[in-house]
Amino acid sequence: MNKLKIAIIGCRNMGQKHLNTLRKNFADCVEIAGILTSSPESSARRATELNVPYFTDLDDITLSNVDAAIISTPGPTHAAIGEKLLLRGIPCLIEKPLATTLDGCAKLISAAKSGHCLIAAGHTENYNPAVIRLKEELHAPVSNIKAVRTSRNTTNKTGISAVQELMIHDLAIVHSLLGNNIASSDINKRPDLSWEHHAIVTIKYKNGASVKLEALREDREVERFMDIRDTDNNIFHIDFMERRLLKNSQVLTEGGNALQNELADFICCIKNGTMPLVGAREAADILALCLRLEEGMTA
Repeated sequence: MNKLKIAIIGCRNMGQKHLNTLRKNFADCVEIAGILTSSPESSARRATELNVPYFTDLDDITLSNVDAAIISTPGPTHAAIGEKLLLRGIPCLIEKPLATTLDGCAKLISAAKSGHCLIAAGHTENYNPAVIRLKEELHAPVSNIKAVRTSRNTTNKTGISAVQELMIHDLAIVHSLLGNNIASSDINKRPDLSWEHHAIVTIKYKNGASVKLEALREDREVERFMDIRDTDNNIFHIDFMERRLLKNSQVLTEGGNALQNELADFICCIKNGTMPLVGAREAADILALCLRLEEGMTA
């Protein structure tokens, strides 16, 4: 069987992680068609470093030389890049956020429809083995969620808030568990930090469930966890660093590779014409939630 030829647009942090995971885990069925970065010169230089082919322009990427593409450029560029590729009929895995505006999301969804191809959204934590197992173990409605996600990367200069850049991982999980039926929401931060570096969000749902999430960029020990309580008083704890799930203090699962699961799902969707675990419409709903929360941000 011919290997799938996948292009990677943007090949720094997440782009290189995609590349490394494809090489390590999918070399039998995937070929790196080439990478594309911000300029022909940087593409050539990066390709030499990574020992892969490269493209010099987005217009060079067509169905004649690729079967799919992974877009891992900065969020504000996702809509423009994705729209061009999708209109050419190229299935795309687009890193989170799908776009930074709802109009951008709508353009991507329209382009995928016109190009008769799929969009997979890169909400990697939804592919975390602990999150997948959580959904299998939940037999009663969720009543409460608390999560903390920190990062040592304090040099964030994108202008994107901690909600859309960091908290979005937890919001994607919350959305998959509780949906859109929000009664009220509130957002705050520490007075000594900017919105790029800190946000605390509380959400009340119409079914009575409550959520409190914190995202923080600070030079301190990294914390990434989520506690979920259901109406039967079961307490689930996810340690995202270890990909570990506990139920009432009993370990149910740990380990595994979320990005590998995400890429396996993307490859399966391309081969079989199935829908991804996290598609474009759900990703657009997650962005809408982020934007709603950001409306409450003040100076």
